Amino acid sequence: MRIGLDYRSALVNREGIGRATRELARALAGFGLEDDLRLFGWTLRRSAFERSELGLDERTRLSRLRFPSRWIEPLCRLSRRGIDDLLGGVDIFHHAQPVRLPVRAARETCVVYDCIWARETGSISKDAARAMELAIREQVEHASLVFAPTRTALDDIHRVLGVPLERLRVVPLGCDHVLRHMPGTLVAPRTPYVLIVSRVDGRKNHATLLAAFEILVRDGLPHRLIIAGPDGHGALDFEALLARSSARERVVRLKQVPDADLSALYAGAAAFAFPSLDEGFGLPPLEAMACGAPVVASDIACLREVLGEAALFAPALDAGALARELRAVLLERELAEDLVARGRVRARGFTWRMCAADMLAAWRELLPARG
Repeated sequence: MRIGLDYRSALVNREGIGRATRELARALAGFGLEDDLRLFGWTLRRSAFERSELGLDERTRLSRLRFPSRWIEPLCRLSRRGIDDLLGGVDIFHHAQPVRLPVRAARETCVVYDCIWARETGSISKDAARAMELAIREQVEHASLVFAPTRTALDDIHRVLGVPLERLRVVPLGCDHVLRHMPGTLVAPRTPYVLIVSRVDGRKNHATLLAAFEILVRDGLPHRLIIAGPDGHGALDFEALLARSSARERVVRLKQVPDADLSALYAGAAAFAFPSLDEGFGLPPLEAMACGAPVVASDIACLREVLGEAALFAPALDAGALARELRAVLLERELAEDLVARGRVRARGFTWRMCAADMLAAWRELLPARG
């Protein structure tokens, strides 16, 4: 079974889909597929990684060409070839980002992380949401299988996109990549801190977290709030809110955190907060658990599914409730230690090798039907 994978985002995107694609390919290569794994990396953008950083087996075939993505479809149409042909012929081609590439003969699969674009969440513009919807609908129309990271996301895909349940599979993501950079010795921070790791946009709900943190500061807690993540859609609104905040002097913005430093940042947190309004999976709180941080998250179905009983939950828009849960974690040592222990156990159930194994099993199911 030869597998083709759209690897473009893995080369240029350090977060989100890029990270998931890199780790999936790394895990697939770890199964000894050798010549059977072929990665499509044609993009005009310069790679953000050296090959050694990608963690690929030296025998893994990466087709890399500095070539404009918008020219790929016309090239295939004119040459009457597909991406599967450009990779030397594959049985399965997996679309790892919401852009369908032209495939001629291979069976197609894709991953849809969520349908958040179908709701007003403040994370992207209406034009961007419409473009994403069109792209995803084209993908699922051609896909023999559609992967979702959670049952919550699968149900959403079935309802919003109308994909039949028999063409849907739940394949959870992994979080063990964050342990790759865990320092051998951890140094306690001079000032304890609450941490959130995410892009700053309306959906991630930094405004409610800031309001909860202001309550903690008024109560006399000494902690800082560290916000790690780049600006997203609506970030200026949060910056304006922060500028007026009574706790602004205790808030630290880190817009770029290298992977080598992120694990230590997680591990040093007195609490990890994740009050997101909507998620398809919710990787950062699972990463925090893997690194030993106690987690407080918003009480939404997806995070309940992923985090289980290893986190505390508060209604997403209730700053007072979020402050109460954070205060409990910050002041009650036994509770924090219990959450840390449960979190580590929970995180061990989400590895990229498990993710890759589930996808391989699903792809193998497709091939006999092809005959």
